[in-house]
Amino acid sequence: MRKSSKERRGQYEQAKRITLAEAAIAIKSKPSMTLSATMPAYPYTSLCPDPSLREPLIKGKKVDHETER
Repeated sequence: MRKSSKERRGQYEQAKRITLAEAAIAIKSKPSMTLSATMPAYPYTSLCPDPSLREPLIKGKKVDHETER
């Protein structure tokens, strides 16, 4: 059975309210302090924007992180 335009409009408005409520909760919450959120992009590779993090953690062993998967 097809939905009427009134039903579709009601569903659209409800989805819009839910999206706005979730966005408000996300804005009010504390920032994420996970490792991936606090570290710069591509740590321990030659692409890292922070020069101090371009070398591997283990100094005695050269590890190529760009080709490792």
